[in-house]
Amino acid sequence: SGRVGSAGERGLLGVAFDPSFSNNHYVYLYYTQRATGTTPAHNRVIRVTASGDSAVAGSERLILRLNNLSSATNHNGGAIHFGNDGKLYVAVGDNAKGSNAQSLHTLKGKMLRINKDGTIPRYNPFYKRATGTNRAIWTLGLRNPFSFAIQPHTGKVFINDVGEQSWEEINRGAAGANYGWPRYEGPESDPKFRSPVFAYRQGSTKTTGCAVTGGAFYDPATRQFPSGYVGDYFFADFCSGWIRRLDGATGDVSGFATGLSSPVDLKVSKGGGLYYLSRGGSTGSVGRIRYTGT
Repeated sequence: SGRVGSAGERGLLGVAFDPSFSNNHYVYLYYTQRATGTTPAHNRVIRVTASGDSAVAGSERLILRLNNLSSATNHNGGAIHFGNDGKLYVAVGDNAKGSNAQSLHTLKGKMLRINKDGTIPRYNPFYKRATGTNRAIWTLGLRNPFSFAIQPHTGKVFINDVGEQSWEEINRGAAGANYGWPRYEGPESDPKFRSPVFAYRQGSTKTTGCAVTGGAFYDPATRQFPSGYVGDYFFADFCSGWIRRLDGATGDVSGFATGLSSPVDLKVSKGGGLYYLSRGGSTGSVGRIRYTGT
């Protein structure tokens, strides 16, 4: 669409289906609105009503308008998902300005939590301290939460925060948590900040990388992988092209797959397969990993 700004890391950032999609056919789109006239570029969440693979004309509704973007075209974050509480969670990057992540005066560098009609839950953690739209802030201290995942049944949230020079983080989502950016990157001992569930060094090996860009819990309706995988968390790195596995019971991390070309997202299907989205190659691709036994 001509209205979508796609410079740098801008563009269509995330898509979510309403929990009652089978009845209302609502789809939520998180994207960059390009600059038009006197209106600066900004990210926004809208809702449309689907009819087949198209949106019903005139069905668009603005759900959330985020802050105007600076000239920096990176660090937009980019994922939206519905939690088990029926609220819509939105991952927002710091727009390449670290101080944004610690400020309650901007949505940048945060995870947001809103009602699906765009209103803000009164029991959000900063509702009384923040004002206006900033009351949507659920967590702060994030650099570029490119992806996050919510575990079925438990509602546990893991936020994948892309690091700057040293560490890639997987953070446990919790109301009011502060993950320390830009003061800290990677593990930290300061009790004011929440340390990652797991962090890995930047590098170019089978255990290091440059950007954690996808994650998914293995809790499908139909299990295809062995029972030991249930509750585990798969996560991918964009540069190193691997998928690794975080054991949900022990916290141990092990290798799972290598040789992917620029993976940017992971999903587990109801049938128990692990799907990955790759941006490498001339057109990009979607792949599936199935368990075939030994």
